[in-house]
Amino acid sequence: MSNNIGVGFSCHADSFSAGKEAAHDAIEKLDHTAKVLIVFGAMRFDHRELLAGISSVSGNVPMVGGTTAGEISSTGFSTGSVVVMALSNEELKFVTGIGHDMSKDEAACSVELVNNILGKVAFDPNASLLVFPNGMGGDGLKVLEGLQHSLGKDFEITGGYLGDDERFDSTFQYFNGMVYKDAIVGLMVIKKRGFRTGIGVRSGFTSIGNSFICTSSEGNVVKEFEHTNALELYKDFLGEERAARLPAVCLEYPFGIIDHNHSSGSDAQFQLRCGLSIDQENGTISLAASIPEGSEVTLTIASRSDIINGAKEAAEQAKRSLAGATPQAIIMFSCVGRKLVLGRRTQEEIDVVRNCLGNDVPVIGFYTYGEIGPIDKTKKELSSVKFHNETIVLWVLGKE
Repeated sequence: MSNNIGVGFSCHADSFSAGKEAAHDAIEKLDHTAKVLIVFGAMRFDHRELLAGISSVSGNVPMVGGTTAGEISSTGFSTGSVVVMALSNEELKFVTGIGHDMSKDEAACSVELVNNILGKVAFDPNASLLVFPNGMGGDGLKVLEGLQHSLGKDFEITGGYLGDDERFDSTFQYFNGMVYKDAIVGLMVIKKRGFRTGIGVRSGFTSIGNSFICTSSEGNVVKEFEHTNALELYKDFLGEERAARLPAVCLEYPFGIIDHNHSSGSDAQFQLRCGLSIDQENGTISLAASIPEGSEVTLTIASRSDIINGAKEAAEQAKRSLAGATPQAIIMFSCVGRKLVLGRRTQEEIDVVRNCLGNDVPVIGFYTYGEIGPIDKTKKELSSVKFHNETIVLWVLGKE
């Protein structure tokens, strides 16, 4: 079997050398010339130097990616590193695109990204789009609105919001050898006959039992639950000891928007939302994506074992959706909140995914500030893309 996918890794102290080493490690595994690179790097690097090091090996090969809250590769979980996936398959077409000024207008930025891609290739309803938005760029729901406005509700979209090593300040995007801020970069993968994609989306988080209505919100800022100051109500639920760790504790106790349309009996579906910052004076909580007014919300929690089991379930779901196709590559997006809860057990999340899908299958990914993917691509009513927090999203390329 020809080798069309290679993964490289480096934690070299020098940025240029790290990029060069990771790119060489990935590209030397290929039987053909690389057609596209996916690159995820830690904040510690001089990012221009990092990409210059990669380009010294890859030349003008198109590139997408950005900064993270932890890197994932075939070598496992790492921090302070750069990871590169090089793809060379002649039976697939890869088209990169970019949208700018995300924080000014998230939907318009998404539309610009899609238009940039579709200016280079004809629209294919069976293609798959991977997106990597600025993780501090505003409302994640508006990003999806722009993407779906351009591509349609049924188009396959997955991705992760880029991170900055838990600084929650600003992230960088990588596009065709250059470094950007406040952008969305994306990769369209156009599959020929014989290829399939599998997607798995699970969290492992469950409701603690209470539910309440969001009565006031503006964009991704929630102001009131049950006509009560949102922050005070959240503090009441958390208790004094946990509330003293705000806003960091938000990652351990995310809100779950109850999706009654896709829930049955005790099998409740949530779109999870993490608080990113709080405003003590105004009593508001800023989230990674909005909670619309009128939404029924619950607090959620997960143990380390719950989170690892959620990753296993996501891998099993991705495998089922491949419908017998053999996994060729895995791209993994897992929330930074999961990493913080897992602590020293973070590697186990990656291990259960690889044990299910194949320990020899190349994998790349990162810990995110938000995840994108459908609840279940095999079911029509669940196949539309959603924004998630505290969730693992797997995109798996398979060959029949």
